[in-house]
Amino acid sequence: MQFACPGCEGEFHLPCGIAPETGEGHGCCPGCEFKFESGIEELGDDSPVEKCAICASEEFYIQKDFNRQLGLMVALSSLMGVFLVMLLVDHLTGLYCLFALAATDFLVYWRWKNVTVCYLCHAIYRGFRQNPDHKGFYLGNEEKYKHLRSNWIEGLAKEK
Repeated sequence: MQFACPGCEGEFHLPCGIAPETGEGHGCCPGCEFKFESGIEELGDDSPVEKCAICASEEFYIQKDFNRQLGLMVALSSLMGVFLVMLLVDHLTGLYCLFALAATDFLVYWRWKNVTVCYLCHAIYRGFRQNPDHKGFYLGNEEKYKHLRSNWIEGLAKEK
């Protein structure tokens, strides 16, 4: 599991079930001892994610586990390469290159694994079985959780 701690704002990667434990049996942040809402040890690799270990939210979305900046760089460099082929060789060869790149992109997208992401705290869950109830990103849910996220972080700051 990958998460950005709301207490110390550090980014951490934790294997589930191995997190440090506090008195109540809940996991905590390795950087600042921020207590998770739900036990991280309750999550198993064979079960889908039902409840977030960080914030106890039950709404998640699915996305491809791919670096967005890298994807944008690959797309832009491919576009520039196809444009140069169209200018230097001919348009038909450039179109063939474009179709080949599109087919390659489709194959990579189809084979790449999904991750589950919490709408509230943006914790990323890798290596879990996909929950059929979780769908792709929905902007309406993000708008709803944007206000809840700021209230949740303010509440955490007050507790300190």
